[in-house]
Amino acid sequence: MQCNTCGQGGPKRSVLILLIVMAVILASGCSQSARKVSYISDDAVSLESLSAKDDTSSMQSKSAQELVTAGFIYLANENLRIAELHFATALNKDPQMVNAFIGLGRIEMSKGNYSAAMVRFGQARELDPQSVYALTGEARALRMEGKLNAAIKKINTAMAVDPKDINVIKELAMIYDLMGKENLSGPLYHEILAMAPDQAANHNNLGLNYMIRGEYPEAVLSFLHALALDKDNIRIKNNLASAYLLSGDKGNSIEIFKGTVGEAGAYNNVGYLLMTQGNFDEAEQAFKKALQLNPSYYVRAQENLDKLQGMRNTARASQL
Repeated sequence: MQCNTCGQGGPKRSVLILLIVMAVILASGCSQSARKVSYISDDAVSLESLSAKDDTSSMQSKSAQELVTAGFIYLANENLRIAELHFATALNKDPQMVNAFIGLGRIEMSKGNYSAAMVRFGQARELDPQSVYALTGEARALRMEGKLNAAIKKINTAMAVDPKDINVIKELAMIYDLMGKENLSGPLYHEILAMAPDQAANHNNLGLNYMIRGEYPEAVLSFLHALALDKDNIRIKNNLASAYLLSGDKGNSIEIFKGTVGEAGAYNNVGYLLMTQGNFDEAEQAFKKALQLNPSYYVRAQENLDKLQGMRNTARASQL
């Protein structure tokens, strides 16, 4: 994979940081989608009943509403097959069940089938044109397809229906980030946090916004708050490690990465972050350390070393 922004130290820090966040979480080098962020999103689904058995033997005896409720529980527990059966059975019992279509749309989103998700959310809106959940789902699917102008129109429609719905505000903030409008998304993240300060996802997403704006110490604090609420979340740990490094604390960054991707992966990630900032010498040392720790397995470090040399050559040529 290739990236046109790696190593460029221009004013578009937002592109660089979003690239970094995606790359570090995956530990897989540079992403082609420079503005793809690994946000944590919360849907309005209760997880209190996750003790439900993973079977379908009692589905026919349940009402359509009971099936939909159970379907969302299975969906939240990432049991897509059983969730889909519940939503489909609910529609057999009641073809007007709006939330069953929304559930099927969210399943398609989980599978990465965004066009199919749009169809399901559209079916929900045919039954209820003012459905905030369906409108937000459509906006999210459009965002994931990179159709940001269409996504902003859709989420603005949802905002007109319910301007205080937290998921609508979250989606709007994410779209603004991807459009490069961090000055508009920042206040929204603070609003979201004020509405639900006990959700780790909200602290994490505010931290990402700070990263985008280059405010790394503030990002560290946000990720620490998030981790205090969800201490085992790997994405938050990787984001915190990235923020530490970008704020100048390489030691803490390496230690956190060691716990999430292993020692060789830690040095590769640190090297990658340093490389994207143009710190080629330090990056080279980190990549070589990764190879030294795991020469037979950690192929990615060698690929990044090769990429680093290409970036050096480009930088030298631009100075001639």
